[in-house]
Amino acid sequence: MANERNDDEGASEMAEVLAKKNESPAENVAQWLEDVHQGTLCTISNVEGIEGFPYGSIVPFAIDRSGHPYILVAEIAAHTKNLLNSPKSCLFISHPEPSGDPQSHWRASIIGSFSRIVSPSRIDELSPEKLENSIQISEEEEENMLVRYCQRVPNAESYLKTHNFFFWKMNNIERVRYIAGFGKICWIEGDELLGAVSDSEIDNVKDESVEHMNEDHEDAMIAICEGLHGFKPESVQMTDLDSGGIMMASQKPEKSIYSSFNKRIKADDLRVEIIKLVKEARSNL
Repeated sequence: MANERNDDEGASEMAEVLAKKNESPAENVAQWLEDVHQGTLCTISNVEGIEGFPYGSIVPFAIDRSGHPYILVAEIAAHTKNLLNSPKSCLFISHPEPSGDPQSHWRASIIGSFSRIVSPSRIDELSPEKLENSIQISEEEEENMLVRYCQRVPNAESYLKTHNFFFWKMNNIERVRYIAGFGKICWIEGDELLGAVSDSEIDNVKDESVEHMNEDHEDAMIAICEGLHGFKPESVQMTDLDSGGIMMASQKPEKSIYSSFNKRIKADDLRVEIIKLVKEARSNL
């Protein structure tokens, strides 16, 4: 116990040192969640003979508008069986291209609990036991999660709609173990990370911004579709935006797409980041 206390005290001191240097561990992790699209998910094994041991494997993940990571997992997967038994888990992310000593590069362990996400049309697919502790959302919300996820995993739509896959979201983030190289190690509280990943002020300007784009800048959004997503629609409307990007729905062809800013932004950055998307798209045409 003494070692654990010393570790926590040292981590708290380091967090204070980093804060004095105007370096935010929470904001760094928020960016890392944009930089990497997969991590190692560790759950508590429910397999006979190794019950209670940690079980890890690589999973793609996306981030919802409020900042929570979520995954798409088959019903028969070991992670699903483990999470049904215990939702406690760790999502480990690390530098995607480390050179030299891998321990000199950044990594983070996001510790929390996962809940299954279920839309009304899929409730009958699950027993009451499997629905326990699940989060029920609307069909529209599930579609939005899928669109965000497909931005990172393009083939995901076929898995959700034709196979027995469900979204699971780390709805509760307890703490994050932050390591950014030698001497830069601390704990981050879950609420602090969520505050860095998602800016609540964006919700205050969302409706006005979406309306403005739809009324005055459809040509820019068509350019984004063509230059960044490889198709040119007859028309397009913005349907949503958040700290990570914009969501649009097109007609002819009928598609929903999510364009990422490739970083988590604040409300004051919104106009600049949309302009960057448009410029990047037009440079590709």
